[in-house]
Amino acid sequence: MPGRRRGTGREGGQEERGRLEYFGVARNGTRFVEVVVVVQYARRTADGEYDAGKGKKIGVITAYCKGVNKCPAWINQ
Repeated sequence: MPGRRRGTGREGGQEERGRLEYFGVARNGTRFVEVVVVVQYARRTADGEYDAGKGKKIGVITAYCKGVNKCPAWINQ
């Protein structure tokens, strides 16, 4: 049975025009992994390449495990 995953919900700050980073910790039993989620909370990306449309936000861009080359398999369970 996989362990519980929990996010701290701490905001990492706004880097550039709507780009936010959220930091959390995933736990499986006694194992912990730091997780970073990158969100574009804006209609357009800073470079203008992507546009979600009028009244919409882009949302999650990527998420990754910090300090490791690859997230453990249990992170997706």
